[in-house]
Amino acid sequence: MPSEIIGEFGTPGLSRKRLSAQAVVAIRHIVKTCGPPPAEMELEVQWQEHELGNYPVIVLLWEDAMRAAPGRYLSKCEAALFEFENGEPPPYMPCWWYDEDDEGESDREEESDE
Repeated sequence: MPSEIIGEFGTPGLSRKRLSAQAVVAIRHIVKTCGPPPAEMELEVQWQEHELGNYPVIVLLWEDAMRAAPGRYLSKCEAALFEFENGEPPPYMPCWWYDEDDEGESDREEESDE
């Protein structure tokens, strides 16, 4: 199954159960900010092994190995996760939420007015 890592998340030192709860909140934030994953793709948590222990990452998975990774959606997800973890948009990412070609732009504007 092909996958692309969106990024690491969570508070270091927490139990696996608490990190899993943080993952649910982080994925909800990504979906709220970026929209749902493209058809036949899903966001999930994977645990990466390291010599100092395991750590969680959020990944985008899909089954069709011939299908390319959706680069624009991944960039949006990376920025949303960074914002979730740090409370602000990453300084190196363009302001994609102001992009006129972005289909979800009007949805985000309507949400902020509420």
